[in-house]
Amino acid sequence: MVKPSENVKSLRAQVSLVVLMFWLKTKIIEGGGSLRRLSKEARGYERVLILSSRSMKRHGFLKEAEDYVREAGAEVFSIAGLPAEPSVEVIEEFLPKVKDFEPDLLVALGGGSVIDTTKALKVFYDAPGLNFEEIAFIDRFSKPKPVPKLRTKLIAIPSTSGAGSEVSAASVLKKGDVKYNIVTPEIAPDVAILDPRLPKTMPREVARNSGLDVLVHGIEAYTTKVASDFSDAMAMRAIKTVFGFLEKSLEGDGEARERMHYASTMAGIAFLNARLGLCHAMSHKAAWIGPHGLLNAILLPYVMEFNATKSDYARRRYDEIARELSLRDWRELIDAVRGLNERTGVPRLSELVDEETFMAKLDEMAEKAYRDGLVAFNPVEPKPDEIRELYLRAYRGE
Repeated sequence: MVKPSENVKSLRAQVSLVVLMFWLKTKIIEGGGSLRRLSKEARGYERVLILSSRSMKRHGFLKEAEDYVREAGAEVFSIAGLPAEPSVEVIEEFLPKVKDFEPDLLVALGGGSVIDTTKALKVFYDAPGLNFEEIAFIDRFSKPKPVPKLRTKLIAIPSTSGAGSEVSAASVLKKGDVKYNIVTPEIAPDVAILDPRLPKTMPREVARNSGLDVLVHGIEAYTTKVASDFSDAMAMRAIKTVFGFLEKSLEGDGEARERMHYASTMAGIAFLNARLGLCHAMSHKAAWIGPHGLLNAILLPYVMEFNATKSDYARRRYDEIARELSLRDWRELIDAVRGLNERTGVPRLSELVDEETFMAKLDEMAEKAYRDGLVAFNPVEPKPDEIRELYLRAYRGE
């Protein structure tokens, strides 16, 4: 046997063996009118349950989806009007209906909340012995019980452009005033249908909040400790799309809405692999204040500044994003994020909640954000008092 030379041994000793994995379980179908592909994807199934938002029913897309399922030869049952915020209580309310129908295919038709709700229902329908507390990531210092193999196929058809839930392996559920994650490849959708007709129905405020969420997903995924060349490509394309097309999409530009819809999925693929960071940890624990995407947008510049002032790695990564946007450095990037927030009408945190209520919950939010699992991927390990200060700065608009 040939022994390695001393030079080779020395080289191996210098190399830090970091093994990263890039994966995507979901088949993606895109394009105007692609909802009709549901007929092909539903073929061979007997009982199809569609969970839908009210808006998809109001705009006729639920009926269109039901017709495609019937065309495939399957029985269809729909539940429309899922609440805007997925929660443990919502799962408990709808799970008996799912069990009664006994579907062999689940279809989520709506925004990220509808898709996250459907993912969670899949878990407790396929594995009825589980409970939320034992499988959810309550904090990064506890290890949840693994979710077993699940059998029911899931098709996700997003109607908003922000969550990325149509490709992610996470379901974000509210318990009380706080959001927690169920994370397992078992709930990543098998198919995602991206029909740009659907997001064109979004009200401006929803389009803004979800679009800014895409930006936060892209920037955080690009700067985590486990970002790779592959996740970077998806994250950067999503970031550039937001800066290039979000404002046009809010003015009703159809092509811009379509580009934002695809960017949302790209950012979802990025954070599926590279995860997210402190901004999301903080917004999850402030979920009682307002919409998720809006909170992310408000908090992002403060988190970026915190990371950049404490980490060479974070500064370098922000600089790379800045150059791709024809900006000089990380400082100009943060200014650009703030400028986008201002131009799209993002309010201050103090406009969403009164000071007395905010201050009463501040310490609890900071402690819970510190314990959030996503903090482990942030380029900087924050202390609880530093997170508290970030919340305060965001509230005061400093």
